[in-house]
Amino acid sequence: MDDLDKTLDALRIQIKKEIVDHYFAERVYLEEEVKDFQDEAAAYQTELSAVARHYYMLYEVLHREPLIAAVMELLGLEIWPFYQEYRRLPAAVREGLLQGRPPRGLTAWRRYRRLVFEVYEELQRQVQRLLEKHHKITIHLRLLNEDVDKFNSSFDFGLIAAQIEAMEGGAPVISGGLQSGEREELSTRMRFKRQKLSDTEITPPPPLPLLQTIKKPLSAILARHYQGSPQIRALSAALDNDHT
Repeated sequence: MDDLDKTLDALRIQIKKEIVDHYFAERVYLEEEVKDFQDEAAAYQTELSAVARHYYMLYEVLHREPLIAAVMELLGLEIWPFYQEYRRLPAAVREGLLQGRPPRGLTAWRRYRRLVFEVYEELQRQVQRLLEKHHKITIHLRLLNEDVDKFNSSFDFGLIAAQIEAMEGGAPVISGGLQSGEREELSTRMRFKRQKLSDTEITPPPPLPLLQTIKKPLSAILARHYQGSPQIRALSAALDNDHT
């Protein structure tokens, strides 16, 4: 082997090394990006669960479906988020949703109204945080899938193998060689899958108005139903008794 052949062999080895190194460097980077997105999706699910629980608490403190319907109408919510899940909760779980909250107010009515306000404000803040996370995760998803598509088009395993084989004069890259079908199968397995959101992540609950913007009409609705519903007054008394 003369010096030219040695130089060409060294060059082929260097080119092959750069191809493989570049492939795996990009693959490791993308794997890390996918892991980051999955962690972000898990954090979003945790936040979504917190929102669901606060909706349960709102339904429980409103207690009666006519009052729930009036409040949902005030909020502009035709579909009541997580209401069916709330209805499936065992009675013992429902009763425990509002425990541990010290009563605030001089009269039973004021204590009840204050409790509704507190639960609603907590829910509104939770929903706002969830919407912010949803905005970020959808942007992350779009950018990640752009990277996935670019990687899959730029680093097709079959094309890489063929490119290296051409440098080797047609010698198979993998010992024993691969049939075209086997190479295609391996190439498919090496591709990254586009990420997606689950059904519960695709559409977040709608935003809620700040308490200050609905406080007067909400107070009027609560007063009307509080006076006309022995069940709501009984709930208020039971919550007071928890702290006596």
